[in-house]
Amino acid sequence: MPRSAFDDACRQLGRRRLTEAEIRARLSRCYTGSQVEEAMAKLKEYRFLDDEALITDYTRGRLHLSPRSARLICAELERRGIAEEDFLRVFRVEFPDYDEFQTALKALKDQFRSSALKSMSALPPQKSRDKVLRFLVSRGFSYEVMMAAWEEFRKGIKIKSDEIYGESE
Repeated sequence: MPRSAFDDACRQLGRRRLTEAEIRARLSRCYTGSQVEEAMAKLKEYRFLDDEALITDYTRGRLHLSPRSARLICAELERRGIAEEDFLRVFRVEFPDYDEFQTALKALKDQFRSSALKSMSALPPQKSRDKVLRFLVSRGFSYEVMMAAWEEFRKGIKIKSDEIYGESE
Protein backbone atom coordinates (compact mmCIF):
# COMPACT_ATOMS: atom_id res chain seq x y z
CA MET A 1 0.00 0.00 0.00
CA PRO A 2 1.50 3.34 -1.01
CA ARG A 3 2.18 5.86 1.71
CA SER A 4 0.24 9.10 1.81
CA ALA A 5 1.66 12.61 2.16
CA PHE A 6 0.18 12.71 5.66
CA ASP A 7 2.01 9.48 6.62
CA ASP A 8 5.30 10.89 5.33
CA ALA A 9 4.76 14.14 7.19
CA CYS A 10 4.02 12.28 10.44
CA ARG A 11 7.13 10.17 9.97
CA GLN A 12 9.25 13.31 9.48
CA LEU A 13 7.68 15.04 12.47
CA GLY A 14 8.41 11.96 14.54
CA ARG A 15 12.13 12.53 14.05
CA ARG A 16 12.28 16.26 14.54
CA ARG A 17 9.93 19.16 15.08
CA LEU A 18 9.55 20.98 11.78
CA THR A 19 7.98 24.22 10.63
CA GLU A 20 5.09 24.36 8.20
CA ALA A 21 7.44 25.63 5.49
CA GLU A 22 9.87 22.74 6.05
CA ILE A 23 7.09 20.14 5.83
CA ARG A 24 5.67 21.76 2.68
CA ALA A 25 9.09 21.78 1.03
CA ARG A 26 9.74 18.13 1.88
CA LEU A 27 6.32 16.92 0.79
CA SER A 28 6.30 18.91 -2.45
CA ARG A 29 9.27 16.86 -3.70
CA CYS A 30 7.15 13.71 -3.88
CA TYR A 31 3.49 14.73 -3.87
CA THR A 32 1.14 16.94 -5.86
CA GLY A 33 -0.05 20.29 -4.57
CA SER A 34 -3.47 18.98 -3.60
CA GLN A 35 -1.95 16.04 -1.69
CA VAL A 36 0.35 18.42 0.18
CA GLU A 37 -2.52 20.77 1.04
CA GLU A 38 -4.67 17.87 2.25
CA ALA A 39 -1.81 16.60 4.45
CA MET A 40 -1.16 20.12 5.82
CA ALA A 41 -4.82 20.56 6.72
CA LYS A 42 -4.87 17.22 8.51
CA LEU A 43 -1.64 18.02 10.39
CA LYS A 44 -3.12 21.31 11.61
CA GLU A 45 -6.41 19.67 12.50
CA TYR A 46 -4.63 17.11 14.68
CA ARG A 47 -2.36 19.87 16.03
CA PHE A 48 0.77 18.09 14.86
CA LEU A 49 1.92 21.31 13.26
CA ASP A 50 2.05 24.54 15.26
CA ASP A 51 4.62 27.16 14.24
CA GLU A 52 3.84 29.40 17.23
CA ALA A 53 4.56 26.60 19.69
CA LEU A 54 7.73 25.76 17.75
CA ILE A 55 8.88 29.41 17.98
CA THR A 56 8.27 29.42 21.74
CA ASP A 57 9.98 26.10 22.41
CA TYR A 58 12.93 26.79 20.09
CA THR A 59 13.49 30.24 21.59
CA ARG A 60 13.22 28.96 25.16
CA GLY A 61 15.80 26.30 24.40
CA ARG A 62 18.15 28.76 22.77
CA LEU A 63 17.88 31.28 25.59
CA HIS A 64 18.41 28.76 28.39
CA LEU A 65 20.66 26.06 26.95
CA SER A 66 22.77 28.00 24.50
CA PRO A 67 22.16 31.72 25.15
CA ARG A 68 22.12 33.94 22.09
CA SER A 69 20.52 37.17 21.01
CA ALA A 70 16.91 37.38 19.89
CA ARG A 71 18.20 38.71 16.57
CA LEU A 72 20.21 35.53 15.95
CA ILE A 73 17.32 33.28 17.04
CA CYS A 74 15.07 35.14 14.61
CA ALA A 75 17.60 34.59 11.79
CA GLU A 76 17.82 30.88 12.61
CA LEU A 77 14.03 30.56 12.48
CA GLU A 78 13.83 32.58 9.26
CA ARG A 79 16.11 29.98 7.64
CA ARG A 80 13.54 27.40 8.74
CA GLY A 81 10.68 29.32 7.10
CA ILE A 82 9.32 31.41 9.99
CA ALA A 83 8.59 35.02 9.07
CA GLU A 84 10.27 37.71 11.18
CA GLU A 85 6.88 39.27 12.00
CA ASP A 86 5.62 35.94 13.35
CA PHE A 87 8.74 35.48 15.46
CA LEU A 88 8.55 39.01 16.89
CA ARG A 89 4.83 38.70 17.66
CA VAL A 90 5.32 35.45 19.59
CA PHE A 91 8.59 36.58 21.18
CA ARG A 92 7.09 39.77 22.63
CA VAL A 93 4.22 37.83 24.20
CA GLU A 94 6.17 34.82 25.49
CA PHE A 95 9.37 36.59 26.62
CA PRO A 96 8.36 40.06 27.83
CA ASP A 97 11.23 40.17 30.36
CA TYR A 98 13.96 39.36 27.82
CA ASP A 99 17.10 41.37 28.56
CA GLU A 100 19.84 41.11 25.95
CA PHE A 101 22.54 42.22 28.41
CA GLN A 102 21.60 39.56 30.98
CA THR A 103 21.46 36.93 28.22
CA ALA A 104 24.96 37.91 27.03
CA LEU A 105 26.26 37.73 30.59
CA LYS A 106 24.69 34.29 31.05
CA ALA A 107 26.30 33.13 27.81
CA LEU A 108 29.70 34.29 29.06
CA LYS A 109 29.29 32.65 32.44
CA ASP A 110 28.17 29.39 30.82
CA GLN A 111 31.04 29.42 28.32
CA PHE A 112 33.87 30.46 30.62
CA ARG A 113 33.51 28.34 33.75
CA SER A 114 36.20 27.27 36.24
CA SER A 115 39.01 25.78 34.09
CA ALA A 116 38.23 27.97 31.08
CA LEU A 117 38.18 30.97 33.40
CA LYS A 118 41.62 30.08 34.78
CA SER A 119 43.08 29.87 31.29
CA MET A 120 41.31 33.11 30.41
CA SER A 121 42.87 35.00 33.31
CA ALA A 122 46.30 33.67 32.27
CA LEU A 123 45.97 35.29 28.84
CA PRO A 124 47.15 38.82 28.17
CA PRO A 125 44.25 41.22 28.88
CA GLN A 126 43.73 42.20 25.22
CA LYS A 127 43.53 38.55 24.16
CA SER A 128 40.96 37.85 26.89
CA ARG A 129 38.85 40.75 25.66
CA ASP A 130 39.14 39.65 22.02
CA LYS A 131 38.20 36.07 22.88
CA VAL A 132 35.11 37.19 24.80
CA LEU A 133 34.01 39.61 22.08
CA ARG A 134 34.46 36.99 19.33
CA PHE A 135 32.33 34.60 21.35
CA LEU A 136 29.58 37.21 21.84
CA VAL A 137 29.64 38.15 18.14
CA SER A 138 29.09 34.48 17.29
CA ARG A 139 26.00 34.57 19.52
CA GLY A 140 24.58 37.59 17.67
CA PHE A 141 24.81 40.31 20.32
CA SER A 142 25.04 44.00 19.46
CA TYR A 143 28.26 45.93 20.00
CA GLU A 144 26.86 47.96 22.91
CA VAL A 145 25.66 44.82 24.71
CA MET A 146 28.96 43.04 24.05
CA MET A 147 30.97 45.90 25.54
CA ALA A 148 28.70 46.18 28.59
CA ALA A 149 28.80 42.40 29.16
CA TRP A 150 32.59 42.41 28.76
CA GLU A 151 32.98 45.19 31.33
CA GLU A 152 30.82 43.30 33.80
CA PHE A 153 32.49 39.96 33.07
CA ARG A 154 36.05 41.30 33.36
CA LYS A 155 35.34 42.44 36.90
CA GLY A 156 34.78 38.79 37.74
CA ILE A 157 38.14 37.76 36.32
CA LYS A 158 39.94 40.81 37.73
CA ILE A 159 41.30 42.42 34.59
CA LYS A 160 41.76 46.16 34.78
CA SER A 161 40.56 48.18 31.83
CA ASP A 162 43.80 50.20 31.70
CA GLU A 163 45.70 46.94 31.06
CA ILE A 164 43.46 46.27 28.07
CA TYR A 165 43.58 49.66 26.48
CA GLY A 166 47.29 50.25 27.10
CA GLU A 167 46.79 53.14 29.50
CA SER A 168 49.20 53.63 32.35
CA GLU A 169 48.90 55.67 35.47
